[in-house]
Amino acid sequence: MLFSTTPVSADASQDATLAQSTDALDAAATPLRTPADTTRVVTPTEHANRGNTGNTRPIGRHGMDDDTTATPAKPQRPVSRVMHRMETTSTDSGATLLFSDSPEYATEDGILYQDTVRGAARVLYYHVNRMKAPKKVAVVLENVGSGTSLVTITRGGASQPSPNYLDVGKGTQSLYFDAQGTQRFFLKAGERRVLVTDMDKTILRPEDLVYGCYDFLSSQPVRTSVVICPATANPADFVRRARVLPADELRLRGTFANADRTIRPTTYDPAAGKIQYFLLADNETDVYRTGVDATDGSAVLNYGNYGILYHVQVPLASMEKTQCYLSPFGGTYAGALRVKTAVGLSRLIYTPYGMTFFGAGSDHMTETASITKARESGLAMLTDSMELADIGQYNARTAPTFEFSPPGASNLPVAIILMPAE
Repeated sequence: MLFSTTPVSADASQDATLAQSTDALDAAATPLRTPADTTRVVTPTEHANRGNTGNTRPIGRHGMDDDTTATPAKPQRPVSRVMHRMETTSTDSGATLLFSDSPEYATEDGILYQDTVRGAARVLYYHVNRMKAPKKVAVVLENVGSGTSLVTITRGGASQPSPNYLDVGKGTQSLYFDAQGTQRFFLKAGERRVLVTDMDKTILRPEDLVYGCYDFLSSQPVRTSVVICPATANPADFVRRARVLPADELRLRGTFANADRTIRPTTYDPAAGKIQYFLLADNETDVYRTGVDATDGSAVLNYGNYGILYHVQVPLASMEKTQCYLSPFGGTYAGALRVKTAVGLSRLIYTPYGMTFFGAGSDHMTETASITKARESGLAMLTDSMELADIGQYNARTAPTFEFSPPGASNLPVAIILMPAE
């Protein structure tokens, strides 16, 4: 991704100005981020034979005829490749998020995160078994209210644990955004049980990653604990004697109110013939959420907005078709999202389709060009090396809302790109 900070007045001169900066940016290219950075990084060595991270573009089917996943197609390119940044508005509402990712690499048994919630809640956990023995990671609920609680799980999923982090990240997102029914159970006052029974059957081998995300409602206050325990233990019994483990240096855990974010860009008109884009989870136009670590009362930052559920509403001006893409701007990326149209159609979309991940190398381009300066100019260049995941074609009648959440094991930010369809 090439960015320009030089103001220009016409698309033709914009193209020329941006193109002239290509050689300088390539010469100044920086290497991929190292694991010392706080952005999640996964080395793609284990996946090199499974996915193409070069110049190919994973593309899905344009139509919204049914609820099936997409099939590849070649992306279309407009004459001008200048991209214009769109202004967006943002509002937060909805559930309380309990986010458990610290210590990310668990070296002892205990409580990874714990807080008490009532009403609408979301729990996200992301942990690696860094011990020599098999373990379980489970979410345990304890009813600390005065009466019986009705607990309703409205959506969620957890991929099978694996040392292949990108596989786990994409698998969990695919389950979370897939169509599913609700689950209900009663929890008596003082009673404890795992949120989902499969958690008591899922075993993490040494170096396995487990990643899960669940939305639930509780009519009584419930103490919610994410625990790691021996594979032979009962998590609901284990939590009674377990201690809270200290956070690691990144401190990626906490409780975050209003964990649903609605993003709405300005209305897009394909008749204008321009490419436009906006970024998600960049901590500039889309800021990271602050919260509290309930285990010690400290203020924390959700670096990456993991567990925040985005509702990206894209208003369209006409019945002419608009092509939408998702493109990784921060590095290796593997996820999924759900699209819902104004006429009631809904579908799961893999990002990317047909391979585990894409975007390796996109981080040095954005770092070299400076995302902050790009925002000041509002310009970017759609280059041949960019990788695009097709997330559909729409018009004013079928205007889409994308349900998106930053996937575990992936890098951020990502861009939503809009252009006239051919």
